[in-house]
Amino acid sequence: MMPSAYQAPSDLDTVLRDSFRYGSSLLDQRPKFQKGDIYLLGYPLRHSLAPILHNKLFYLRNVPWTYHALESKEKQDLLNLLSQPVCVGAAVTMPHKVSFIPLVDDMTEEAKGIGAINTIFIRLDNSGKRKYIGTNTDTIGVRESFLRNSTPEELNRGKRSPGLVIGAGGACRSAIYALHHWLQVDEIYIANRLRREVEDIMSSFAKVGSFKAKLRFVGSLAEAESLPAPFFVVGTVPDFPPQTDGEKVARQCMEALMTRADGNQGVVLEMCYHPSIRTSFTVFAENAGWKVIPGTEPMIWQGITQQVLWTENGKLLNEFEYQKIEKVIEVGLAAHNPAGRGTRSSL
Repeated sequence: MMPSAYQAPSDLDTVLRDSFRYGSSLLDQRPKFQKGDIYLLGYPLRHSLAPILHNKLFYLRNVPWTYHALESKEKQDLLNLLSQPVCVGAAVTMPHKVSFIPLVDDMTEEAKGIGAINTIFIRLDNSGKRKYIGTNTDTIGVRESFLRNSTPEELNRGKRSPGLVIGAGGACRSAIYALHHWLQVDEIYIANRLRREVEDIMSSFAKVGSFKAKLRFVGSLAEAESLPAPFFVVGTVPDFPPQTDGEKVARQCMEALMTRADGNQGVVLEMCYHPSIRTSFTVFAENAGWKVIPGTEPMIWQGITQQVLWTENGKLLNEFEYQKIEKVIEVGLAAHNPAGRGTRSSL
């Protein structure tokens, strides 16, 4: 979903420029075509699409690097890999997004705000020593998905309206950060099965000085029916029918918030993309008149952002190249998860 006629208002060159606040270029010390390795650490990784995505991106960019998935539960594995001269960066996924934070030398503002990292890029201090910087590109994936698939009018309407996030897991934090900091949404509803999970998120964001949005747990159908309708919505839960009482109430709240007959339906980002990109939530939202962005969009854009940081190249893919990436992800989904469970967009 990358309209050729639409020029996105976002510029990932800014991400690259900001990265040099933490040190100078690593690649200035390396020959341009020298072999490089990137490692993804997590457990389990057997269904990860990250190697497919990144190795295709390296190929399209003519970069002689290789992306490897390493199933690991040990912190020392990351330190050992990063210390190798051929290593030019790393990615981390569950269960390490929080536990590996002490291993980096510094964190970007978005990583501090979310309280989790998924990417480590390398910069050099004044003495030429490597510095390992943790960031979170999941939230940039959310940002780019909305910016690149919303019209200027929709973006203006979105920042004047409440937002809604469905679910309160790790993807929820990335969505909240993106909605407030980059899409300028000042009130965000959270529909979730458990109040305490939302309270934990509220407490975490309350400690972030730059975060000023009002977060509101929507815990009853009556409350949902009384609130102004949201415009930007992010779904972060797997594609399963609700089972528990809390899940059923959260579903009712979501439906009540999104089925107002006022013609004000907005834009939905459905982070789940498996077992089918067209999830039950996608079908519901489309039938209710919403524009829906599939979960493969943030997955791809968070990966492109990682590449910008690692390769120190802010040049974006053109539409033809992006279509190639979409195709390899489509093939990868079919091969990796022929009968899989609901998967979110974090790699």
